[in-house]
Amino acid sequence: MADGAADTRSLPGDDVLHAALEHAVAEVFSTMVGKFESLAVDAAVAAALPARGLSHVHFDREAVVEYRGVLEGHVTIRCNADGALDIARGLLMLDAGDTSLSIEEINDALKECANMVTGHVKTRVLDPLGGCQLSVPFVNSVATSAAAARDRMLLYKLQQGLISVEIWRRETAASAA
Repeated sequence: MADGAADTRSLPGDDVLHAALEHAVAEVFSTMVGKFESLAVDAAVAAALPARGLSHVHFDREAVVEYRGVLEGHVTIRCNADGALDIARGLLMLDAGDTSLSIEEINDALKECANMVTGHVKTRVLDPLGGCQLSVPFVNSVATSAAAARDRMLLYKLQQGLISVEIWRRETAASAA
């Protein structure tokens, strides 16, 4: 193995990253967002979404933070309009009924939330592997259905909205050496 190359046997697998993401979401949301309920996703939960009244929910916005180092990938938080408002109100410590937020405030809150969640994963799992850099968080408009839940997606019911959180990874050329 070349100097500075990662030992691929020590790279975290999807299960480790997923567990770290779950822990990060629990920590960030419990302190910054407020009430949330995990709707842990697997095939059975995804199939049961219509029965829980969630088949009509569509995510229309996502906040993304990319990470680069021995592993590369990104963390994505997707939400519907109510979920975005829940996150913004929680981070800004506003009342549940406050709807006077601008789109910029909502987007800033989503980016900050994604940044905090990714920062927790970075500190606990990625930093011990060597240098890891995070991108500046960014927001995209999306059109995704909650009923199209995928394996490994974390799904949460907030005060009024719904969000999903995912982590994606790929090994870099240095880690494959």
